[in-house]
Amino acid sequence: MSRKNNEEQKAGKLQWFFFVIVVPLIFVGIFTIVVMKMMGMNVMEEAAEVGRKIPGFTETDNAEEEKRNERKSAELESNVENYKKEIEELKGTVKAKDSKIEDMKQEIATLESSATDKEDKEENEQNTNVTELAGSFEEMDPEKAASISENMELAIVVEVLRETESEARGEILAAMEPETGATVAELLASD
Repeated sequence: MSRKNNEEQKAGKLQWFFFVIVVPLIFVGIFTIVVMKMMGMNVMEEAAEVGRKIPGFTETDNAEEEKRNERKSAELESNVENYKKEIEELKGTVKAKDSKIEDMKQEIATLESSATDKEDKEENEQNTNVTELAGSFEEMDPEKAASISENMELAIVVEVLRETESEARGEILAAMEPETGATVAELLASD
């Protein structure tokens, strides 16, 4: 029986130790964590910080940190490679656009030159026509030239009369209606 008593006393001491010391310590620990959380502290970070200071935990933490750094480094290198490829593609696009712009500039220059040549040609043809008409007016009877010119636009009449000789011009102006002759004479004098 004494053995049973000894075992009961040992079991009783173990229960006493468990209920008097371990359970209250667990309760205090949980209560402390809850209070610290409510105060805004990050308990897990604090525990990790304390764990880093313990020699056995530091090595595992460093190994995990190295793995994270290696993964991050590989990811960053992959991103750099992707960005380099994208930059090269964009450079190719820019070159193509620049080439297209140069082609369009050349086309514009060609069209402008063509338009200028066409305008010059038309102007030369008009000058030739005006000169020929002026020659015809000089050879005509002044009354006929005056009646024809009275039915033409004033701007054309002025150009034609500018190309005629002074004597023929005076005879044609004299043969015109006085109002029309005066208007044409004013335009000849003003230009």
